[in-house]
Amino acid sequence: RLLPLRLFHPPRGSSEREVGRRVKVRNFEFGRQRRRRRRAERWCGTKAIAREPAPTRTAKMSLDFSETYKRTGPTPVFSPDGRFLATAVEYRLVIRDAETLTVCSISSCLDRIHKIEWAPNSDHVLCACYKRGVVQCFSVSDEKWTCLIDEGPAGCVHARWSPNGTHILTVAEFNVRCSVWSLLDKSVVYLRQPKHADRGIEFSPNGKFILVVERRECKDHVSVVSCASWTTAARFQVATTDLADATWSPDGTAIAVWDAPTTHSLHVYRPDGVKLASYAPSSGGASCAGVRVGAWCPRGGLLATGSLDQRARLFSHVSWRMLAELAHPDAVVFPTTVAVYREVEEVDGALVDSPHPGALLDDDDDDDDDENDAGAANDTALGVGGGRGESTWWEDVWDGHEEGFRAKHPAANPPPESSERRSRDPPPRPPQRAGRVTARYVVEPLPASVPTRRPRLTGRSAPAVGVGALAFSGDGRFLATKNDCQPTTVWVWSAISLELCACLQQLRPVTSFGWDPTAHRLAVATGDSRVYVWTPEGASFVEIPLPNFAAEEVAWSPAGGEFVLADGDTFCCSFFGQD
Repeated sequence: RLLPLRLFHPPRGSSEREVGRRVKVRNFEFGRQRRRRRRAERWCGTKAIAREPAPTRTAKMSLDFSETYKRTGPTPVFSPDGRFLATAVEYRLVIRDAETLTVCSISSCLDRIHKIEWAPNSDHVLCACYKRGVVQCFSVSDEKWTCLIDEGPAGCVHARWSPNGTHILTVAEFNVRCSVWSLLDKSVVYLRQPKHADRGIEFSPNGKFILVVERRECKDHVSVVSCASWTTAARFQVATTDLADATWSPDGTAIAVWDAPTTHSLHVYRPDGVKLASYAPSSGGASCAGVRVGAWCPRGGLLATGSLDQRARLFSHVSWRMLAELAHPDAVVFPTTVAVYREVEEVDGALVDSPHPGALLDDDDDDDDDENDAGAANDTALGVGGGRGESTWWEDVWDGHEEGFRAKHPAANPPPESSERRSRDPPPRPPQRAGRVTARYVVEPLPASVPTRRPRLTGRSAPAVGVGALAFSGDGRFLATKNDCQPTTVWVWSAISLELCACLQQLRPVTSFGWDPTAHRLAVATGDSRVYVWTPEGASFVEIPLPNFAAEEVAWSPAGGEFVLADGDTFCCSFFGQD
């Protein structure tokens, strides 16, 4: 907004001409800022908000936790309206009230449940039993209504609902066919030869069309099928070598496809096959670093991709040009308003000399010779080596207790003279600290180092490389990314200013993170007894008051304000209280 003249106080002795010049310069600066905000609004499809200085303290929050409940298989899933919570316990489907967690219904399936998905009407639930090749459906309002879909010898590797909730899609083994089953007239339609089972099959935002990625005559094709008659509306060949995934834009006017990680190429098409844009990095080292993951901004203004070169790229939906290249450096230097939070531990109120998160990323296998390792493993399997360090069979049987491990497996006790031959020991157990252990966030001064693991693309146990996870907030204002070369760090970016907002460094590798659909809240889990939450006001975390519970997965309720924390075989719900 332009600054009025009556609010401007010129210095004493200024002439009228000088005062007018000062006002014009000041108004020009405000006008330029206003134009920048309008340009950001056109790019991102959301209202631009002025960037505020980063907080210098952690935010206060209140979380309430439920007791733990048993679960197996998939993560508990909230219904689209947020009223119910579906969980799987072996072959049983348990529906609970999302607020009170009381049991509403229990249904039995033919085998162990591998996937749970709610219908858009929040009344029907799909349970996929891939081992038996069947899909069963149940109703919350009518316990007598059931549905059974059996693929027979073809088997089933993926199942999902249609947007209108009247059809179920199943993909047979080896991607032979995609079957569309109608719950109204019990008819079935087959879509031939999908390239992927759980990728490359997506409905348009309005639910009128579905795209299916196909591989015909060693060429990648995209078929657009009408959901009214299940006939092909368009089919076109795409300029990819090995198409990895395809997705609709939120407004349904464009389809983005990208190649496998071996080739970095991104293409955007109209639903009728007209190419809108293409992107490939300039020749150099980045040309072989392909796209690992992609996501659209909920309002459709941006397309984000994460690549093997440890960068996230943002593309405009208007001009299809790359707006920003978000690097994940080893040290955070810019912007000066960014807040870098590092988790530290205290014992009896005193800060302990805990290792920097980067100490957990040391990889001792970088210089191992694969052939020597393979030969040692074979020798041990034949009973020749006798040394625990010559193979990795302990990784499957070791339960973390050294005494029990050696008692059950005497061969793991090498003679004293062969102790120096141990080259690979079991993972070290966390140190047991005497006293009351607490943790807190420390705001690091800039420049702040970021623990980084050296990329390694070869070897038997080569870790993941590049940006493997990214997620937009519910309104598209923020973007959270995770670089697998920095597994303990979560990066939060502003989709308005295209700059870094915060950097969260945990003591342990991040296993899951997600945004509250209705607020600017990011929940992070690291497989321990704490849950971490970031907001624009700051970052904080809460100790989970449940014994032997390690939160590995986070899943938000569509209604917001509640999320599920799951570990290996149990789960609990967390609710935001009043501050």
